[in-house]
Amino acid sequence: MAKLKDCFIIAPIGNKESENRKRSVSIYVLAVVLMVLLAGCDSIRAHRQIQQPLGSALTTGIGGTIFRLDKIGDLPNAFGGRDIWGGKVDKGFAEMKLAGIDGDILTLEVLDINRQSSETTMDRYKPFQKNAIANVDVQTSISIGLQNNSKPYEVEFDTKKQKDIIIAGIRVTFINIQPYSIEYSLEDIQAE
Repeated sequence: MAKLKDCFIIAPIGNKESENRKRSVSIYVLAVVLMVLLAGCDSIRAHRQIQQPLGSALTTGIGGTIFRLDKIGDLPNAFGGRDIWGGKVDKGFAEMKLAGIDGDILTLEVLDINRQSSETTMDRYKPFQKNAIANVDVQTSISIGLQNNSKPYEVEFDTKKQKDIIIAGIRVTFINIQPYSIEYSLEDIQAE
């Protein structure tokens, strides 16, 4: 009959290779945790997305949109930094439309809407609640320029006196004025 201790391989308790492997894994885990925490401390940035192409000749008619600029911000986390998953919140938009043409004078409708939201990652992802898919409690305030209603500003723009106008950081340069349409180009002068 074989002895019981001959059936097992007994490794020494203080094995240096095992201790080094544990230390390497611990350092790796600590580095990953620190990177995630530091990424969550990045400052919140504002983003701008224009719907029309920049730098090329565009045309529109009366009632058409000259440009629309969507304002987007990073979703804040619980510590005031930006969301490490890349979540975004709507910050409003700026829009310019062609309302009319009278010779060289253009009637432009300008609307600039700014939104403030109290939403954070804790509201959107609800990490401590189960089955809270549609249970978001967020406050949003909207300001439309200096007015309390959503009526756009109307601007009478004389293209003989000036060829371009800047609204919300977008330069609109008027190239050609026709009786019922215009040709223009766009430039973002506040590019990120």
